[in-house]
Amino acid sequence: MGSTKKTNKKEIIQSGLAKVFSDTLSHIAIAKIIKAHLSNSGDIRKIALQTPDISKALTILDIGCGFGYFTGGLKGLVHPDAEVTGVDMHVSYEKHFLNSCRKTGLKGKFESNGIAMIKQFDNRSFDLIISSYSLYFFPEYIDRISNLLKKDGHFVVIAHAIPHMFELTSFVKEVLNAEGIGFHGELPYESLLRNFSSENGMELLTPYFSHVESFTYKSTLLFRDGDLDNLMKYFRFKESFFLPENDINQKQLIRIVSERVKNEMKLNGQFNITKDDCIFICSGPK
Repeated sequence: MGSTKKTNKKEIIQSGLAKVFSDTLSHIAIAKIIKAHLSNSGDIRKIALQTPDISKALTILDIGCGFGYFTGGLKGLVHPDAEVTGVDMHVSYEKHFLNSCRKTGLKGKFESNGIAMIKQFDNRSFDLIISSYSLYFFPEYIDRISNLLKKDGHFVVIAHAIPHMFELTSFVKEVLNAEGIGFHGELPYESLLRNFSSENGMELLTPYFSHVESFTYKSTLLFRDGDLDNLMKYFRFKESFFLPENDINQKQLIRIVSERVKNEMKLNGQFNITKDDCIFICSGPK
């Protein structure tokens, strides 16, 4: 009985974190802030897609597609007649995803029934399956993803590397303890990353694919003098990722953490956050 309650709590937390991305326009704005402050100017999508030969890919599935970030990186790399099916739980992304397809020069369609939707697709029906910053919400579907991929197809994943944003998570924990909350466990973001990251991605993928390669994309979010507004927008968008799920005054805690971040920024003239990512390229579905 205890394990059932634990699983339900985990699902509730993940569902709550997923809701953060229901604010489509804010998500797009935050993506622009991230891009503007990354120390690594390389396009991780291009790096992820440069190794596998996807030039003949006609049927493509983008899982957790959001506004079409990963799909946008396919431009000029796949068959010109390719069609991309985007799957996401938030219907508000549909027009943005389809617009990304148009800009990429590809046909597109959108399914808003979430990850469970992929159970309805035929086995071995996709030449290419892609997923960026979403697999940690549904690692239990890796088996199904493997079944959907054609024998000569590729599954390309962009995920987070651990430690990830440890400066921010450590900072929040310090504030919690300074406020007498005495928090020593995992923040929601840390728990989410344990589902799928650089630390366990290879272990989770290899049972279902004959060949798995991994690469690290090292970068840092650099916020300096004059960037405080962007830093606070970034934190406020993802605040639920960094605040514990317990009986505390969330609004008060958000205010305290926000003030501490502002003071840290003014004191040091900068606030840098490690944001290393990883890439997995899978082939040979078992």
